[in-house]
Amino acid sequence: MRAERTSGSLVSALCPKNQSKCEDPSGSRCSAVAMGSQFGSLAVITATTVHSRAMDCQTSLRWIATTLTVATDRLVAFTARTRIHGSLAAAAAFTLMLGACQGPPSTEQSIERGNHYLEFGKWQEAADAFQPVIKNSPGKWEAEYGYGVAMANLGDLVTARRCLETANDESPGNMKVIESLADVMFRQNDTSAMYQLLRGAGASLGTPDPWITLGLYAIRLKDNDSAQQAFAAAIEVDSGAVRPRTTEPYYQMAMLQLSLGRKDEAVRRLRQAYGISASDPRVVQALQGQGVAIDAATALPPGL
Repeated sequence: MRAERTSGSLVSALCPKNQSKCEDPSGSRCSAVAMGSQFGSLAVITATTVHSRAMDCQTSLRWIATTLTVATDRLVAFTARTRIHGSLAAAAAFTLMLGACQGPPSTEQSIERGNHYLEFGKWQEAADAFQPVIKNSPGKWEAEYGYGVAMANLGDLVTARRCLETANDESPGNMKVIESLADVMFRQNDTSAMYQLLRGAGASLGTPDPWITLGLYAIRLKDNDSAQQAFAAAIEVDSGAVRPRTTEPYYQMAMLQLSLGRKDEAVRRLRQAYGISASDPRVVQALQGQGVAIDAATALPPGL
């Protein structure tokens, strides 16, 4: 039983297996911990009984108080020297008692718990946390997104896509939703829908991120023309008017040009990237790899 394991682990942590060899020669320390642990075990059993009887909270507290009276009296009877250890176990037991009155987690708590599981790659636990929210509070994009990501990692791409599409409808322009949905579409070999999603996001958001994502998927699909168009679109919208320019579209375009044997165009894009950020190690390494000297004349102005 869980209660017995809880009690045993607490005693084992604080007392030797052989109580006759307890560090406290009088044995009172181990006795206090053992009794306090029994109190905690009783609280676990009590809480379980409360749940099984479906009591309301006030009735539960009265029932718990009555059931634990004897254990409480025994703890109070301890001497001042041992009462500290008993109080620790009693405090833990009281926490368990309060748990008997707690209802199901709120929507926010479930979403927070699910996000925690996502962060650590616990896909099934994340799905279990998000599922009640989707059932009871449909349209919560955070839950739809989280459940979609979890199900995608569990291999259920149909459910994942449905949830991620709902999340995208509820939170339009959210790049983490868009990227996750694009990944599911890619895995389903629905490339036309993926292209449409990312092109639409690129046009509506006016940022380079959707275009860069599209370009990288196009390379994986060996669609070099679409990749080049996507990176060019990313460079065009990355004007610096809304946010600082980034080296990413220039660097990715350069890597594509190198793969196609177009060294001069690749070097031009790398020199533009260097002009945006001379501290990007990928750009510096790529330039040096092409035999370009790094000096005051290396940088080129950005743009198409």
